[in-house]
Amino acid sequence: MTHRRKFQVFRRRRPVTMLASFLLATFVASASAQAEPQHDAFVFLSLEGYQMHSSLNPELDGPGHRATADFLYSYNSDNFRFLAEYILSNTEGEMERLKAAWRIDDSTLLWLGRFHAITNYWTTEFHHGQYMQTSISRPGLEEWEDESGPMPSHITGLSLESDFALGEKSGISLGLAAGLAPRFEGNQLVAFDILDPGSGHELSLSGRLVYRPDVLTMKQIGLAVAHNEIDVVSDSNPNLVDLNSIRQSTFGIFYNWQWQDWRLSMNWVYFDVEMQYRDRDVDDEFLLGYVQGEYKASDDWTIFGRVEIGDNEDLSEYLQLLPNVIAHRHMLGLRWDFADSHALTLELADTSTQGAAFEHANFKEIRIQWSAVFP
Repeated sequence: MTHRRKFQVFRRRRPVTMLASFLLATFVASASAQAEPQHDAFVFLSLEGYQMHSSLNPELDGPGHRATADFLYSYNSDNFRFLAEYILSNTEGEMERLKAAWRIDDSTLLWLGRFHAITNYWTTEFHHGQYMQTSISRPGLEEWEDESGPMPSHITGLSLESDFALGEKSGISLGLAAGLAPRFEGNQLVAFDILDPGSGHELSLSGRLVYRPDVLTMKQIGLAVAHNEIDVVSDSNPNLVDLNSIRQSTFGIFYNWQWQDWRLSMNWVYFDVEMQYRDRDVDDEFLLGYVQGEYKASDDWTIFGRVEIGDNEDLSEYLQLLPNVIAHRHMLGLRWDFADSHALTLELADTSTQGAAFEHANFKEIRIQWSAVFP
């Protein structure tokens, strides 16, 4: 599927009924034992229009749009938490997160369910709420699976979160997760479907360590590691013939800092990929990363830009299986926050997808978006 056509295909996935029933039963039982639980519900809305231009590739030339509603509900009591997130757009409808947590002690939570991969910095910070992120676009490194993301963004299983104080202000956060990795089908990763447990999903293990010099601010620096055993549906794409499985190990370092009106965010991930064919193994190593800078010119206006680059990605056989993944991008943008929790954002970018035969497909793009959160 081309970069442009992927925005035009409506994909509705089956609801995760079995997991929902289990979590709901646990939620009701725990809620009845708590005196004053806290409920929160938010709706993130966004409308986006974009125009792409490519003089060499007509499939990357032309307008498009996206309308999205993200529904988020959370419940919090002394010893129990529950979170559900459903996203609906003109391209998909999907239960993004559905998980429950039990508090082991004052600083440790054990989660069960479908959750965002803890190794994806951008995802753990902004999730699906477009209003929460300054930019319209996500870095290609951390795109969702069905948007040609190169690493898992959804895991179904267990995760542990624990915080440790280092002083009056600073602290360390530790995250561990074990669950089911996505499989590779067609030209993308496909997250686990709980209604089809025999669909070919293997183990995912990950860890995350974050240092926060001031836990009341967004400043942080962290490390993330993961190992994913990825099954391959070989008959779903001619390029996957004889490819049985993919072993993907990643090591990343991310950073987010603020100085008065300036903010700098970055994430660099090293990939070690072993592609196991019927008669041979292919070892693949490459680096992907980005740097995003932001300047808050006033209370309402923010100027931002991002550079996405890599090393050895041009020769990656694994990335050749993801022809729509963003290989390089140079982007500038302007955001205006107005009214109460509303924003208008403009982006201009020079972008390259991985393309075919180790040749990038380049195009220019302009995007404009309205985003908001209610209530």
